[in-house]
Amino acid sequence: MYVKGFPMGPVSANCYVICDEETKIGAVIDPGDCSGLLLNEIEKAGIEELKYILCTHAHFDHVAGAGRLKESFPEAKIAVGLEDSAALNDDVLSLAAYFGAPFYPCVADEELKNGDVLQIGNIEFNIISAPGHTPGGVLYYEKEQGVLFTGDTLFKGSVGRTDLYGGDTAVLMNTLKKIKNFPDECVVYSGHGEKTTIKHEKIYNMYLI
Repeated sequence: MYVKGFPMGPVSANCYVICDEETKIGAVIDPGDCSGLLLNEIEKAGIEELKYILCTHAHFDHVAGAGRLKESFPEAKIAVGLEDSAALNDDVLSLAAYFGAPFYPCVADEELKNGDVLQIGNIEFNIISAPGHTPGGVLYYEKEQGVLFTGDTLFKGSVGRTDLYGGDTAVLMNTLKKIKNFPDECVVYSGHGEKTTIKHEKIYNMYLI
């Protein structure tokens, strides 16, 4: 699986371009913007069919480019956790209004639930519900290669804040308990900052110790 991450958007949230190199089918995770950079990275990845625009959660800094990206790839499906779906079309729920950020509304094509499976060529993402940072946060887990996209639920050395609308510290702590059960060697691609591993976080992240 090809994975390329890079910061985008008003607060440099990580956007990821992924591709199944055999079938050339791909997806974008958390497009915080839709600039030439993202379009160039999709081309460089060798993607011939962009199947999904995946959102770990619906805060503006992770979804601002989703609708505009779909304009370039109309067959791609925008997917987000069920409880975050309304925020894609609401500048208050997405926090765009709170931070005074530009808002680009869009609509989910698929509302994800815990246990769902998404197929992207030979890549199989298991959907794990991960509320706490937002009510409808989800994790995208590729078991075969041991890759986990956590959005703002888990960072290297930290976790997502819960003091904004829809956040809940107790709920996030329960989500983190689930994350601790992933294999130690699992590679974590988060919504901000560097990639890490579950083992590293269990040793050094105070929220997982």
